Amino acid sequence: MSANARVVPVTLVRNKSVEDFNEQVIGLLDEVERRVEQLREAASLLEQEKEQILDTLNNVIVNTDLLRLGQGDREDINATTNRLSARTKAVEVVVNTPRTHEQQTALVNVNQLIENVVTRMQEDLLNSKEQCRRYLNACSPDQPDGPIDQRFQTHIIECTADDQKKIRRKLAHIIAQIERAERQCMPQW
Repeated sequence: MSANARVVPVTLVRNKSVEDFNEQVIGLLDEVERRVEQLREAASLLEQEKEQILDTLNNVIVNTDLLRLGQGDREDINATTNRLSARTKAVEVVVNTPRTHEQQTALVNVNQLIENVVTRMQEDLLNSKEQCRRYLNACSPDQPDGPIDQRFQTHIIECTADDQKKIRRKLAHIIAQIERAERQCMPQW
């Protein structure tokens, strides 16, 4: 047991009934469950913060305004951006989600479908964006914002609730990146 571990004593006094003891144990377990959920939420927020930092650094690299800078300034900015990116990636926050075999298979299938769309982005940005939107709509069947990809929806429904939230965030992030790339690369008339 670590030196920082908090030990909550559970004592059974002879004059207490078994029911009182059971209530005490159940109360303790309820408190531990609440703290575990808080810990998972805090770790999830850290994961999101890491993603946002990396996204910001990526935006600096992609920003066309850098093209107006001198070579030395660009090299300094790229070196600093790369250093910060490496330091950020060195931070690992992992929240493992218990999954059944079926949930694990569904998650692999969902990630494969998303990876296929990301790979096709270089060839066809517009259709990739629309496919991502159909995937995102499949994640929100109660409030879709357009057509739904039925095959994707079949897999996402089989995923855990935590995985579904992460996939929604991931798809929204990909769509935002595509839209940013469209603004950067396409002329404004």
